[in-house]
Amino acid sequence: MDFSSLDSSCFNGAYKEFIELIGHKNTLLVHNYFAGQYVTFPKKLLSEEFLHNQITREYDGKNAKELARKYGYSYSWVMKVLKRSNT
Repeated sequence: MDFSSLDSSCFNGAYKEFIELIGHKNTLLVHNYFAGQYVTFPKKLLSEEFLHNQITREYDGKNAKELARKYGYSYSWVMKVLKRSNT
């Protein structure tokens, strides 16, 4: 069946939204790869390891609040990262 000729309303649940967001071809790739599995998408896109490195690298001694806003974490979380990097 040629799925690319079908309107997004023909698709089930999240696939409808995938069609509208990433197109037919990419939706079929996602379906073929993950079909039958329960998949969740974490709210945070970047890994903690990457964030720890970035925050440590970008910290200038007084910009913790800006880094927290930039990466979407709390000031206290950023301070914990910085404290751990100093030990």
